[in-house]
Amino acid sequence: MPALAQNTPRKAAIFVANHAEKAFDEKLPTFADFITGRFTDKGFSVLSREVSTDALSSLLKDSKQTDADQLLSNNSTVLRLGQMLGADYLIVASITSFGSDKRSVDAYGVKTVNITHNLRVTYKILDGVHGGTLAGDTLKASKTARFTENYREELGDLINGLLEDASLQIAESLGKKEIKTASAQTGAVEFSISCGMQDLAQLPVSIPDVRLTKDNTVVVEKDRLEVQPLDVTVELDGVVAGSAPGTFKAMPGLHKIRLSREGFTPWERTINVVEGQKLKVALQMSDAGYQRWKDNTAFLQSLENAKTLTDAQAERIKGDAQRLRQSGYKVDVKVDTKEGFVTQQNQSIFSQLPGALPVTPPPSR
Repeated sequence: MPALAQNTPRKAAIFVANHAEKAFDEKLPTFADFITGRFTDKGFSVLSREVSTDALSSLLKDSKQTDADQLLSNNSTVLRLGQMLGADYLIVASITSFGSDKRSVDAYGVKTVNITHNLRVTYKILDGVHGGTLAGDTLKASKTARFTENYREELGDLINGLLEDASLQIAESLGKKEIKTASAQTGAVEFSISCGMQDLAQLPVSIPDVRLTKDNTVVVEKDRLEVQPLDVTVELDGVVAGSAPGTFKAMPGLHKIRLSREGFTPWERTINVVEGQKLKVALQMSDAGYQRWKDNTAFLQSLENAKTLTDAQAERIKGDAQRLRQSGYKVDVKVDTKEGFVTQQNQSIFSQLPGALPVTPPPSR
């Protein structure tokens, strides 16, 4: 294949469809096997039919569609399938029509009937890494049977023969195309996304830095702590790319981004991605999300500075902080002491939350 170096890993997923007679439905696995064999000979690593079919079925279910062809014509779906399967290419082949042509010849007193069976197929190869169609073609496979009064040519397994011929033509056609190597495409840049929080009035959300002394006395620091939601779903150009906070890769330029998390209003924008970009987005809580947040942080409202708690009260406060952690929030605890450490007896009750700095024991003297 001219544009695909033989030492370049090329993983492909093959999908086949039938738009001709229903009799071809049961032949689709055979057609897929023929294509797999031809593409394996061309240096592709082909995913199993079961794995590819299961992934497509999952997307059909998620999108509540039944038309696989329509789904595979959607660039976002192609990217998502490529991501799910780890495939460089998606090869889509369809049986489009089947028919026969009859021709009678009377020569030298011998009547001959020639029946030519024609199977038309189409294929396209899709870029599973960056989306889009790389190549495609329409092809015809034909088999002819000859009949005379004393001679009858048997075609044997007609359909299988046509499908095998069609798969060979697809591989040969693709070998003549200039196909860019998906895995060799370069230029992707790295950028990061993190999220802050806003209440219903679009004001930043923060919480007091509450500490407990050795004797369980409450100390409310003057500085407040920033809170970030975890597990925010990140979609780039309609494809789930991971969750924030996190680091992502994309081609530089304009991309549609969507951030979503239960309890927050989805955030959608078009951004210009550049290398090293640090995107910080303030997500606004929904009504239900804000109510849950108030419930999760209600224990903070009852704390009074300089009040001494019983051991049971102190443990309950620490348990409430732990529940806040399990609700999927990151609290940024700042540690700033002359000795460079915080003792176990005077640390923030949020020190064990995600993102908190670890407690460093004092050096031995």
